[in-house]
Order: sequence, then C-alpha cells, then structure tokens
Amino acid sequence: MKTTYIPCYSKKDALPAVKGALGILRNFKKIGLITTAQHLNQLNNIKIFLEKNGIDAVICGQVLGCCQKVAKSKEKEIDAFLYIGSGRFHPLGVALKTNKRVIVCNPYSNECGEISDDEKRQWEKRRKKRIMRAAPAEIFGILISTKPGQFNMELALSLKKKIEKSGKRAFLFAGDSITPDNVSGFGVDAYINTACPRIVDDYFDKPVVNPEEIEILI
Repeated sequence: MKTTYIPCYSKKDALPAVKGALGILRNFKKIGLITTAQHLNQLNNIKIFLEKNGIDAVICGQVLGCCQKVAKSKEKEIDAFLYIGSGRFHPLGVALKTNKRVIVCNPYSNECGEISDDEKRQWEKRRKKRIMRAAPAEIFGILISTKPGQFNMELALSLKKKIEKSGKRAFLFAGDSITPDNVSGFGVDAYINTACPRIVDDYFDKPVVNPEEIEILI
C-alpha cells in the first residue's frame, strides 16, 4: 500500500521559550538543536537567534523516543543539547544516550529547564528493577510492532536465536499496537520489547525489558 507523508508543523513560536533559556545556554560554547517533527521547521530560526546572541549552534534534527541517532552523531561536536518540544520523554532519552546536559524549552508553556541527574537516576532505578524481575525468566515473549519506524523483525529473530542458544525458550508476538491487554494471559515469564522504548514503562502483568538488557539476563 502506498503511503503519503504530509509534514504538519506546529504554529506555536518557540523563540519566546528559547529567549527564557539564554541565561543557561550562555554557559556552553556550542549547542546542538534537537526537536520532534512538529517543530523541525523552526530550528534554523532558532540557530540564527542564538548566534545573534553569541551562542554557537548546530542543527542536529529530529529525535524520537526510540531513536536518538542524530544526537549521538553530534555528541562530540557540542557541549549541550537544546530540545524544543513538550514532555520529558524524548530529551531524557538523549540525556541517557549521550550523557550530555539537555536543556528543554517548551513552546506551549514557555517554560525552560534541564533534564536533572535525579530524573536519570530514577530511570536507571526503574531499569534495574525490571531486570531483577525478569532475571528468573525461562520463557520470553518478543514484542514486535508492525508500525512504520518500529518494525524490526531482524532484531526479533536475532534475539530469539540468542535466547534459545542459552537454553531458554522464546516466542514472537507481532501486532500494530503493543499494549498490556493485547499480550496478557500468555504463558511467558517476561517480555523483550523491540518497539518503542516507552513500552517498558507501561503496566504489563510480566516484566518487560529492552533488547540491550537481554545480555544481562542470559
């Protein structure tokens, strides 16, 4: 089936929020600009504004909860990231992946702040708890989302092979929407998520871990 993608940008001007963050941003020599799809068209104006205010900036581009490649690729070039958007999920992912400071500017509330060390510690604490719950597992369910951008059958099959090589069992669960209700009641001990990393924070009846954590379990 052919798919047509139509860009849909937010009409909310991000510059007022960025202005409020100038005091923080001036502490860094070079800033990497990251955002979600709806604010991509504003990054060039933000870059120009920052440079007029004596702050060197480089456009990194779009980040997703499940993909921080653009941030990771620029990590060595910059001193900190400026994230334009609402919520903490995307910038927290960048902070964890790159270990760089991430300043957040919300164009809807005009609030500015920074991803804190406490936020990162809380995420790590939840991660360790998930791994401990999954440690006794002998039967794994591998979750596969068929949504564009999340579908990764190659990774799922690689995980299945690795798990079975360790003497444990693994089954594949594929669908458009991966929710706790959709996979409840199956005879598995733990799930491995190959879709959006946010899934591990949903309430499932069994522990859910991300692919890189399976090495710890087997």
